[in-house]
Amino acid sequence: QPELLVHTIRNVGSVTAALQQLKKGDFVGVRGPFGNQWPLAEAKGKDIVILAGGLGLAPLRPIIYRILINRDDYKKVTLFYGARNPRAVLFLDELSQWEHQIEVELTVDSAGPEWLGHVGVITDMLPQEVSSLTNTIAFVCGPEIMMRFSAYALMDRGLSADQIYISMERNMKCAVGLCG
Repeated sequence: QPELLVHTIRNVGSVTAALQQLKKGDFVGVRGPFGNQWPLAEAKGKDIVILAGGLGLAPLRPIIYRILINRDDYKKVTLFYGARNPRAVLFLDELSQWEHQIEVELTVDSAGPEWLGHVGVITDMLPQEVSSLTNTIAFVCGPEIMMRFSAYALMDRGLSADQIYISMERNMKCAVGLCG
């Protein structure tokens, strides 16, 4: 049985606008994957800390599903997810489902009185000490500034740089460097 290929697309330009217009059953050409994969093999038997900011949850989502499929291979798993506001939270239904198998901590930068959750930056939610420091791997994806401060916060709590993996593309381009 082939694996389902899922993409999260934000409508920000002519190509993504055209993709948003597609209907079920339309054909789309896909090339890739490009880049490197998250080192989940190295994370087996360890605690996992996932920090996602905004759209950064989309590239971390496959890790979460792989962990959930193989839940016994990993120890404590915590997802810290921050969005600009409650309307910008991605995969809200999935977050609710994930809470049954992993710890999910959600925050927004700003919200109205209807929001009952945490308000503030993602690093404010990190505990002062990350459990079993020598047995923890962190995966981080989001805006560059969020990733920078998250990496510093994780190191301040005892993780070494080689325990922290980030996904960053400073100048977004297609995989062959023609757009962007």
